[in-house]
Amino acid sequence: MLKIGLTGSFGAGKSSVAAMFAARGAYVIDADDIVHALYSKDKACQRDIVRSFGTGVFGRSGIDRGRLARIVFDDQDALRRLEAIVHPRVRREIAARLKKTRRRMVVLDAALLCEAGWHALVDRVIVIRTRRDIQIKRAMARTGFSRADVLKRICRQMPLREKMKYAAYTIDNSGSAAATERHVERIIRSLNAGPLSARRISPTPIQEE
Repeated sequence: MLKIGLTGSFGAGKSSVAAMFAARGAYVIDADDIVHALYSKDKACQRDIVRSFGTGVFGRSGIDRGRLARIVFDDQDALRRLEAIVHPRVRREIAARLKKTRRRMVVLDAALLCEAGWHALVDRVIVIRTRRDIQIKRAMARTGFSRADVLKRICRQMPLREKMKYAAYTIDNSGSAAATERHVERIIRSLNAGPLSARRISPTPIQEE
């Protein structure tokens, strides 16, 4: 089994690229979906979050992500407390799914792949990058956030240049979907060329504002 970690900054198009791998036979593990399930279904996780952040974060369908986000977004101590509750549970679920699947290629789609240390669970890391202006525009369209809110979220994540240190491959998602798909196919061919091929596809220069 070849385990690939897929990551990138907010709005880079990570989920779209994960779907392209899925269309080519990969089993995709979405870390954000795991978090959603923990918030909505895991009673122990819900209890720990309410104990730490109060009953106000609990809604009709479990933990209210919006309310919780407003608490932790500008409070590093609160964010660390939340991560201490959630991240170990996410890691255990990822490990369980990796153990269970028999697919030849598995893609772990995780925005915090490197920050949370989940890159240790995979064989190769792919970083998705996008020109900053395109990244902001796409994120605004997808989430409805203001430009200022999108920039705040980008700045709170690990800088792209730091993520690049973990990367065996990079994908520039600034252009058309067809161009990105061609890049995905090139990477799959490289990965299939030999056992855990160490060859890299040379990235074009990163454009940041």
